[in-house]
Amino acid sequence: MGVRVLCLLLASAVFAYADNNVPTIANDFIFTFFNAHTPNHNPSGVLLLALVSNNNNGTANVVVTSPYLSFKTIRVSVAPYSVLKIPITPESIQGEYPGSGNVTASGHIVVEDKGIRLQSDLPVAVHAHAEAYGGYSAGSFLVLPTIQLGLQYVAADSLIHPYPNMIAVVAYEDNTQITIGNQAVNINALQVASVASWGILSGIVITGNKPFGAISGSTCGWLTSDDYCNYEAVMLLPVGSWGTEFVAIPTFNTTYNYYQVVANTDHTYVSADGAGASLDAGEYARISTDASFITSNHPIQVVQIGQNVGNINNQLRTPFFLQLPSIDKMSNTNVLFQPTGFIDRSGKPLIFFIRIVTNLTGAGTIQLDGTTISALQYKRIPNSNVYYYESTISNSTHSVTTTNPGTHYSVTSYTYGENESCGFACAFDLPSTI
Repeated sequence: MGVRVLCLLLASAVFAYADNNVPTIANDFIFTFFNAHTPNHNPSGVLLLALVSNNNNGTANVVVTSPYLSFKTIRVSVAPYSVLKIPITPESIQGEYPGSGNVTASGHIVVEDKGIRLQSDLPVAVHAHAEAYGGYSAGSFLVLPTIQLGLQYVAADSLIHPYPNMIAVVAYEDNTQITIGNQAVNINALQVASVASWGILSGIVITGNKPFGAISGSTCGWLTSDDYCNYEAVMLLPVGSWGTEFVAIPTFNTTYNYYQVVANTDHTYVSADGAGASLDAGEYARISTDASFITSNHPIQVVQIGQNVGNINNQLRTPFFLQLPSIDKMSNTNVLFQPTGFIDRSGKPLIFFIRIVTNLTGAGTIQLDGTTISALQYKRIPNSNVYYYESTISNSTHSVTTTNPGTHYSVTSYTYGENESCGFACAFDLPSTI
């Protein structure tokens, strides 16, 4: 499995939008939390949440279950047009708990009864969130509905990590035969097969004979060895939901930003503005670029990673880890969300941002909390028909809607923490709403 590093300049392209987006609002979800504890890094413990977004004009009745012996079934109601934070306890429900200080991270499969199932009588969206009670490390990932689960995934994780990288697979049905790399195991519904490794797992192929969910990332990854690490997790898109055209936009106030591109087909050519590299199946590229397009001749998976670097004492500049949707997977569905990152460190306030990426026809037709965003408020990707809008928002529930059904967009929310000794820095992230 090879690694190739590539610097790309601004790309010029014009793309058409298709109606083959990946719905993320549904009635049934399965997921798990791989280990975020790292006892010598998060000694105060980790807050685990399921964030349920109800964009219906009616109350959503939600049931959360797990085969984990210490888990108690949760039954809650989510009010119309609201987001509910559901605590997931006990903390030991994390895969390979309690942390890298107590596990060998040998790369061998560990099977545990730690899957989580969330069902709702109305369609909802779900995010999973893990955050250190000290407020210095957090991560969120979009939970894919069970109707979107697939049979094949490819892992993406931190390329620099002081704690283990991890893959966690959760079965939807009994007798699911899972293969992670060259290891195979049979697991039943809501059992979790996880791998923790001190090595890089990006490019590892994960397959099964029945649909299943897969989460990968790092217990605590970083971008440079003198920085603080952060929980990094994404629920992987099945290979069949990958794309070939992506919008790459660095986040606000990040001094370091790149994109990890993973291939699953030999002779995959990744390019922008004439520069490019050829990847074979299981290889990955680390791409640096300003606002631009990333394109390929075969479908790829893209994860954006960024961080505000420059002060070793800044504990609130930990990196984010964000899976990007391809352009043809962007949606015109209304979005209701709440920014993640809930714990202030040392009493310093968190600052919340939103980014909306849309096509040309969307400029001026998208509303944020009922107010139309004017076309003049968008920035344009050079030489393209794609625009993006960024702004600060409050730590409350927000809505994104469109008055034009032909408008397609993705929504990303992310959070920074402010610290007197180091200024403005990245602390948390919320994955794109596809």
